[in-house]
Amino acid sequence: MLALGSTALLATLAFMSGCGGNHDKAATAAIPPDAKQKAQDLIAPLIGKPSAFPITEPLKSPVPAGTRIAYVDNGNALVSLIYKLMQPAAKELGVELYAVRAGTSASGVQSAFSTVVQQRPAAVINTAIDPALWDNQRQQLVSAGIPVISLGTVAGAGSGLVQPNGEAAFEKQGRLQAAYLVANNDKAVHAVLYVHTELAYGTAVRRGFETELKELCPDCKARVVQIPITEVGNKAPERIVSDLRANPDTDAIAFQSSAVATGLPAQLKVAGLENIQIVGANPLPTNLQYLKDKQSTVELGADLNTLAWTAMDTAARLITKQTPPQNVLNGEALVQQFLRPEDITFDPTPGFSAYPDVANRFKALWGK
Repeated sequence: MLALGSTALLATLAFMSGCGGNHDKAATAAIPPDAKQKAQDLIAPLIGKPSAFPITEPLKSPVPAGTRIAYVDNGNALVSLIYKLMQPAAKELGVELYAVRAGTSASGVQSAFSTVVQQRPAAVINTAIDPALWDNQRQQLVSAGIPVISLGTVAGAGSGLVQPNGEAAFEKQGRLQAAYLVANNDKAVHAVLYVHTELAYGTAVRRGFETELKELCPDCKARVVQIPITEVGNKAPERIVSDLRANPDTDAIAFQSSAVATGLPAQLKVAGLENIQIVGANPLPTNLQYLKDKQSTVELGADLNTLAWTAMDTAARLITKQTPPQNVLNGEALVQQFLRPEDITFDPTPGFSAYPDVANRFKALWGK
């Protein structure tokens, strides 16, 4: 009996130590009511409704016939998705949007952008590929007067890049994710933010997350863990579970990009970590299905379809020498909304679209 009792005790202790989200809340400081209210005020505009449509000013001049726009595609799921979403916009504008394939290596990226420089398109669109990897080509494109629209990057103001969803948008993402945790917990959380250093905007997300969490809840804790981008879609779930087991006081997860969570719910279930809070961002259709199935807590949805059309609109304005709207120049032209399980009343397969009539809105702006 003693042996059996000891075995049961050890099993119980092992289970408790392996489960994130189950640390002793009684010893955790309460979040002050004023901090919770401030956090709730920050997220309220994005609960149940999206942020405002980003473009309202008409395009003054049509894009010249025969216009060609290059898109650099490194094969990342998000990068390839954006290219697909841009195709209808390109068709409506009457331009040829073509892809130049690049690998994830620095040499592959440089080779792709060198090809673009030689082709001399009317404009270039990049998504999430760090400009530091193609700095020489960036300078050549800017010197040649070829507009470069860069999505999801954080290059400085002197880079010559136009970044509709730049540093400001991603720092805001981190702040909103932190605010959501504070607004929806009574006691201080122990959170982990999983980032990808290969995607340059991770620095801005991290800064926003850590800053807002500290400001709202000094007793809350935040760790930041790097997940190699090459592990997204394969080894990432195992790495995340191992990290959570090594840090059993973690009760909340935030993602720079929810693509890293592909396959994670099943791994969390096996590990007994199903109760951990998950605050994702930039969800792919798979992540939206997880949310619909209540396998995650919330997603800070980015309307990638509207972003794709916004990028094409920005290219058109730059090609025709029309200054883009200020929110585009400031890097804040990103439509966002907090999506909860009850908000996924739509088919998640095409992804999140805050404005299903986006095509008609832009067609009106373009005089089509």
